[in-house]
This record gives sequence, structure tokens and C-alpha cells, in this order.
Amino acid sequence: MRTSSTAIAYLDAPRMLRALSAGIGHVFQRREYLNRINVFPVPDGDTGTNMAFTFKTILEATATSPDDRIDDLLNHVADAALDGARGNSGAIMAQYLHGFREAVTGQQLLTAERFALAAKAGAAAAWTAMSKPVPGTLPTVLEDFSLELTRRVAEGVNDIQVLFKHGLERAQVSLANTPNQLPVLKQAGVVDAGGQGFVDLLDGIWAYIVSGEVDSTVADLQHDLTGNIQEFDVGEHRFCTECVVEGEHIDRNAVMTRLEGLDSSSLVVAGGQKRVRVHIHVNNPAEVFLVCEEFGQIKQQKADDMERQHGLLDHAGEVAVVTDSGADIPSDEVERLGIHVVPVRLSFGATEYLDGVSLTPEDFYRLLSESEEAPLTSQPPSQDFSRVYSLLTSHGYGVISVGLSEHLSGTTAAAQQAASHIENGEVRVIDSLSATAGQGLLAMAAAEAALKGWSLTRVESLVRELIPRTRVFAVADDLTWSVKGGRVPAWVKRIADFLHVNPILTASPEGKMGLSGFHIGSGANPAKLARTLVSKMEDDTMYRVMVAHANNETGATQVRHEILEQHTKIHSCHITDAGPALGVHFGPGGLIAGFTPRLSTST
Repeated sequence: MRTSSTAIAYLDAPRMLRALSAGIGHVFQRREYLNRINVFPVPDGDTGTNMAFTFKTILEATATSPDDRIDDLLNHVADAALDGARGNSGAIMAQYLHGFREAVTGQQLLTAERFALAAKAGAAAAWTAMSKPVPGTLPTVLEDFSLELTRRVAEGVNDIQVLFKHGLERAQVSLANTPNQLPVLKQAGVVDAGGQGFVDLLDGIWAYIVSGEVDSTVADLQHDLTGNIQEFDVGEHRFCTECVVEGEHIDRNAVMTRLEGLDSSSLVVAGGQKRVRVHIHVNNPAEVFLVCEEFGQIKQQKADDMERQHGLLDHAGEVAVVTDSGADIPSDEVERLGIHVVPVRLSFGATEYLDGVSLTPEDFYRLLSESEEAPLTSQPPSQDFSRVYSLLTSHGYGVISVGLSEHLSGTTAAAQQAASHIENGEVRVIDSLSATAGQGLLAMAAAEAALKGWSLTRVESLVRELIPRTRVFAVADDLTWSVKGGRVPAWVKRIADFLHVNPILTASPEGKMGLSGFHIGSGANPAKLARTLVSKMEDDTMYRVMVAHANNETGATQVRHEILEQHTKIHSCHITDAGPALGVHFGPGGLIAGFTPRLSTST
């Protein structure tokens, strides 16, 4: 589609898809800049990444699209945007496309008049998605773009090429005016990041109209940052929480009203009667998921820690460390070391939870004791890792991802799949060949080295050096759970019960779960577990130690006390909850202890 003296009277589906793809490609090029100027509603530095994720689902859904009707194409585009929407701007764009789609129903082609009507409907829908609409943000730019199209069509413009140029120019003016409407933007010396993303989409489409080629240049706009973005607080609510709800006859306004009753901010509800996407900032994500369950089945859910994201702007070093929640790292160490944790998922019946986000260890063990149906765990989908990796690499970090042993879970495979699709930046996924405390200790060692400014290669080498010297030992209080979970053969329990002994479980050098011996007597014995651990440690080596417990803090405290008494070179000995990733297969009362040498991480 090139500029010429011939007017463009209509767009068919293939032509529109090519233009849209060009615009999305331009947004991808600009995502790092969009992250940098993101200061509203919170400066979590992820608008570019979120918009890129949202648009990526559109590209994937239409990559082999056979659509030759505009309405069919827009159905696929709008549904994909809703499924893949990320963040405030992503959800608003999804609602814009939903409104746009409704206005082209029954249309095979898109005329200038229908284009203007659809853009107007999309802008109106975008405003309704926001619980508390704020002028000077993305919906303002969407609205001004649509108003210009409507005005020009009323004046007699029926050439889509001319019409689009007028709309683009008006959107650019609207974007430039956003700091005058929103003081926080003026203070930072930036325009609205969501609005900038929409204008970037239009710019990419226009470049394609003019040249027939996607613009491959990326302008260096760092000099446009005239304010100090780090001055702004994340706000009162820590978790950017999202989910998709599916059902019949969903009342979007009712969903919004119920969620407005929570202690929250930045609420956006996008979608239609069969599927809605919720975006909201809260301190307790579980409350959001409980409300959404009232309206249908939750198909997707996530909760990103915005304090952690905001911390990326001043994080020391050049390496970021990622792990999954199966590592069972104490929350204070996660905070201190800046580790990014992707939650394992689990379900009790039809209800799905995010480990450590929408379900605490205490609540998990309570549900475990109350539920007649055994819970199921599932690895985080690769998209969960991809979202974290993309955010980190877009901020210039190399990523070390320390995963649960592949012989125990598919979690690390999901991480590797996500890493293979990262185009800009480097992500190195390491199989810890361990679990829970062992995996957690390796991630902590990596994060400490990263904070000291070690390079990606040096951090990776450290972790790989520690893996064969890291050990984990576990004793269940009742082997029934381990047999149900498939971690221990039924014959082992029968023999243990007959002989009145308790198996000591360990991760083998290959990362498989195996037997390391037996303790005399039944149940989890803290003193015996401590002696087993210390017997495997060298006397002249300094160790980091972690003790995880399955709702047995008293036992864990005793394990730690015994270790500290028996070994004179303990650098640190943390106590942590064993989360659902282990608890489902281990049952309540169990104890786990792991160690890794503390190698020097001085620069």
C-alpha cells in the first residue's frame, strides 16, 4: 500500500493486516523507550513490554490468517488482544479493539466512513474500560484520533490514505498535550507512555503506507527524559493483578462495581459478555480472584510486584536473577537480593491459585487438610517466564534463571522455551538439579554475585560450580502424601511402616528424587535430619543453609539449632515455608534441609 495519486476508497482484510503488522513492528522497536517514559499510573517501567505482549498475540493469531473479510479479521484481532492484554495500556487497547470490532460487524470492506465510525466506537469503549478515567492518558489520544477522522469524513474526505494522515497528525498533537493535562507527566518531562505507544503504532502504519516497507530505524530519544522518573512512588498498591474471566452473559459493569469495592487503584475491565480481562492494582491479589470467580471461570491470572519492577530503574549490577516459587526462598531474602520469582500454579478442584501470590503457605496447608479432593500443581506457562524475561532484558539486564530440576518438573523446560523466544537481550536458564532449599540457595548465591556487579558469565559459572556441591535432604512426617504424589513408591512406605523407619529423600547428582538412607522411628525427626545434613558437610568449609518446613516451624527451628551447634562454619541458616510445589507431594509436617558452600563473591 503506497502513496499515490489514486485514492484508497476501501481496505480489505489482507491489506489492513499488512498495515497493522507494520505498526506493531514499530511498537516492538520502541518498547524500551516506552518503558523508560512510563510514570503513570505507577512508574513500574513496563508499558512498552506490556503493549508489545498485547500486540504479539495479535500477530500470532493472524500470522496465517485466511480472513478476507474485515469483520472476520477484526474478530480475531480483538479476541487475541483481550487474551494477550498486559498492563493498564494493554487492557485499554484491547477494549478499544473490542469496540472497533463491534462497529465493523457485517462489513466485508472498510471504507473511510466506516473507519471513522469504528475508531469512534473504539475510543468510546476504551473510556468505559476505566474505573476512574483520567484525561491525558491513552483514551484521550484514542478519542482525539477518532474525532479528527469523524470531522474529516464529515467534510467529504473519502480517501483512507488522506484520512489516516489527518488522524495521525491529530494524535501527535494530542500526545504532545498530555503533559498539560496530567501534571505527573509534566513533572517528569515525558508524554503519556500508553498514548505514545498508540502513536507509535500509527507511525509504523504510516511509514508502511508511504514506503511499503517497515521502518527498521530506532531513534535514540533518551534526551527527551528531562525529569527524574525515580522520584515517583509506586503508590499504595503493590501488585499489578490481571485475570481473564469466561462465562455467559457477563455484566462488565457489575464486575467493575464489585472490584471498585476493594482497596485498589488503576482498575480496567475490558471485554464483552463472554470474556472480560481485569487489570487492577491491589495489595491482596487473592481478593481480586475471589471476586472474579463470582462472574465466571478464571482462565488466566497473574500478579506482578510493581515495587520490584520499579526497582529495576536503580538495580545495582548488570545481571538479574529469576527463579520459580518452588525454590522456597524466604520473602525477606527475595526482597534483599532483588530476586524475581515466577509463581507455580496449583488448583483445588476448579479453583486455580498462584503460589505465594493468591495463596499463602498457611492457607495452602489449611485447604490441604480440609479438602477431600487432592490438589494439583502445574508448572508456570512459558508466557509467565517470557513476561519477566522481556521486562528485564528491555531494561538492559542479562538474566540468570535458576530452575527446578527437570527430572522433577517441566518448569525449567517452560523457562527454556520462553528464553528461546527473547529477541533482544540474553537469558541463560540453568537447571539446578535440585529443588526447594537447594534451588533457593543457588538462586540466592547468584543474586548476591549479581548485586556485586558480576558479569552474566561469571554469575553463571558460579552457579554451575555450586550445583554439584549443593545437597538437599528431606523427611516426611507421613509418607502417604509422597506416595500419592508419585515421589515415593508404595513399596517403600510399606517397608518403612513395617520396620518403623523413615526414608531420607534427596536429590541425586542427576537431579532425580532418591533415597539417601533411613532414620530409625516414624515421623519427621529434627535432630536426626540435622545430623544427616552435617554429616555430609566438610568441617573447614563455610556453608549457606536453608531449612524448609511443611507447616512445621517448630521442627524447622530445632533443625536450625542443631545445625548451628554441630557445625562451626555456617554463614547463614534461613528458615522458610515449603510452598505448594513441594507440599502437594510431601504433606504437612515434613522437614527439608539444604546446604551449599559459600564461595567468595567479592569483586
